Amino acid sequence: MLLPHPVIDSLTPAQVRVWEENFAPEAGGQRRPAVEEGIWRRTQDPANAEQSGWSEDESGRRRVVHYRLHYGLDRTQPMERLVLEELYLYVSWLAPAAEIADHRRELDQWLAAGRWRPTSDQDGAWRRGDLHVTITEHAVHPQDERADRETPDGFTSIDVTIQSEGYTLTRAARNLPWDVLAGGMRVKEQRGTPTYADDLSGLLGHLPFVVEAGCGTSIEAGIPPL
Repeated sequence: MLLPHPVIDSLTPAQVRVWEENFAPEAGGQRRPAVEEGIWRRTQDPANAEQSGWSEDESGRRRVVHYRLHYGLDRTQPMERLVLEELYLYVSWLAPAAEIADHRRELDQWLAAGRWRPTSDQDGAWRRGDLHVTITEHAVHPQDERADRETPDGFTSIDVTIQSEGYTLTRAARNLPWDVLAGGMRVKEQRGTPTYADDLSGLLGHLPFVVEAGCGTSIEAGIPPL
């Protein structure tokens, strides 16, 4: 994969205006609007036994995902293009050692089949185009040591990082998904006692307000994304 990678080959003038109004400005002290970032985690725990399949005999599997996608406008073509400029994807698995060993073999096979090339930098380092992959195995994950979190007996972990060439991330940003994990299980909200209205006239007493109707819809209506 070569970067920048086109997402939309030609933008209309209206789309360019939407980009410049909502995504181009720097967010003072915050992540740039043009950077999409997400964190996802799944853990096996007694608190989520029904969803995760936790049991007394075999527990502790974990998966953590963190990604950052940097978008921008490419003005080198006759028409402006929306492009992916940089990317970062990090996935960490914790599971019984035999499963991790099997998964490592599968990863190597998938990368070879996808025409990635091993590099001489280190074991588990691959490259294709402008992207680099690093695979690292841990008997005890460094983030578990940092948090003084026990690793279940017989479990190991494997980390896979895919990033564009020269991509850098601060220590605080790298630790972000683990800080979220350390926050504990997310507690489900309990449904309250809503009042059902026959019409929207009751909203008039709460003006002014902003309605978030989904990011794309709101931007088209002139409402900045949250």
